[in-house]
Amino acid sequence: MLNPIPTVIFFTLHIILIQSQTQTSNHSRCPPFRCDHIDFPFPFSDQSTFGSGSIDCGFPGYQILCDEEEEEEEEESTPVPILMISTQPYQVKNIFLNQFYDEGVVNLITLVNTDLIRDINTASCHSFRNFTSPSSGLLLPDWNINLTFFKCPSQFAPPQDFLDQTALNYTCNDEQSRLYLGRYVIVNSSQMNPTERSFNNSITPRDCNLVMLPVSSADINVSSVNNGDIERSQLSKVLAAGFPLQWKSDVDCENCIKKKERCGFDRTKVVCLCDDGCNNTNSSK
Repeated sequence: MLNPIPTVIFFTLHIILIQSQTQTSNHSRCPPFRCDHIDFPFPFSDQSTFGSGSIDCGFPGYQILCDEEEEEEEEESTPVPILMISTQPYQVKNIFLNQFYDEGVVNLITLVNTDLIRDINTASCHSFRNFTSPSSGLLLPDWNINLTFFKCPSQFAPPQDFLDQTALNYTCNDEQSRLYLGRYVIVNSSQMNPTERSFNNSITPRDCNLVMLPVSSADINVSSVNNGDIERSQLSKVLAAGFPLQWKSDVDCENCIKKKERCGFDRTKVVCLCDDGCNNTNSSK
């Protein structure tokens, strides 16, 4: 008669090995993602690994491309974090977590449209288009500031009352257009005063396109724009400071963090991923 003890030991060791492999797999999932000097928390994740497994490390629409910026010869390349919004790349300048505002506690990510800055420096108008908020849940704050531009045909003869309401204009060297910067700095459309609303709706010439671009309220001299005292180089610096988008922390992910676990996304819900010493691997509850 065969001794059952070795068989029992074999199966016990086999189960322990499987559990150990599973736990190790969970421990290796979704480590902190860093690009350049920025640590990206959930719901952001590395674009290069998104969609490669059954569990992702962030929500769709929050993928960061850690691109290598070209440097001069014999210099090391610098990684540049890029977030795509409506096919337009935005460089991530920084992230601020748990900021207190009137609407509660929010997180902020500062983005820079480097294509737009390049176009301003070269008198181009190619990248001037209205900013479209992403559908992912990243939102412009209520206190966000917008600059108002008018992109008009080069043959357009602006009336004097229109010119009186603009702070800057230049001819686009890559198309038959001329760009005008309006004097009014808009906090947001719901907070426009009657004069600002009239300027945007009534004074916009029929053949011109209205373009509104977000900027940081901390990095613009509003009076300079309103008084028409701003140059193209100053405008470039304002845009280089970037603009904020906000998001609120996911409640389920917060529960995972309280248990010292990492956050993942299984295409339908947030799941907790074990770190050292935890047991819960498949639920955020």
